[in-house]
Amino acid sequence: MTSKSRLTRTTGTTTKVVRALSFAAALSGCAGPGDASSPDGAAVRALNDRLERHPSATAVLQEHCGLPIRVVRLPAQEQPSGDILLLLDVQKADQIRTRHVQLLCGDIPLSDAWNWYVPERLTADMNHVLETTDTPFGKAVADTHFHRQRLESHFPDPATGIVLENRAMLRRASDNAPISLVVEDYLPAALKPQP
Repeated sequence: MTSKSRLTRTTGTTTKVVRALSFAAALSGCAGPGDASSPDGAAVRALNDRLERHPSATAVLQEHCGLPIRVVRLPAQEQPSGDILLLLDVQKADQIRTRHVQLLCGDIPLSDAWNWYVPERLTADMNHVLETTDTPFGKAVADTHFHRQRLESHFPDPATGIVLENRAMLRRASDNAPISLVVEDYLPAALKPQP
């Protein structure tokens, strides 16, 4: 799937998230994997549970990787949709930057993530790191002491090659301002420890 088609799918489903924000309590639940009794179904639920308990998805993936998680930046030239502007509480697309990365354990892809963030709500040092390095987003902005507000979890058809898709808002601890909207697609390798 190309970044363009993934973004189209992502922003299309983000529309549903916007409509559902008034039902935030309902969004705290999630649909289960297609076959929850299968070993993979149990592993997906376990991964989702770990992600729920930690604000940093990278840190969760690191727990099962014997090497430092590697971040590879991918093209992200598309403009954010109006829904994304609404979620991040900004007026113009140029107030948002887009980061598209793949997280790997060695050479094994674990997840693919889209991140729309508001630079003016971060420090100059954080923005420099995000713009010039492959540092994971959560690590780059750790000094905001952000917390993660899950918007939706989805268990795609296995044919997509994605075992879990999470959408979440990262909010700055000092004032609860949204600093980032993330959409994370977890791949089968994220379900088991990697060497």
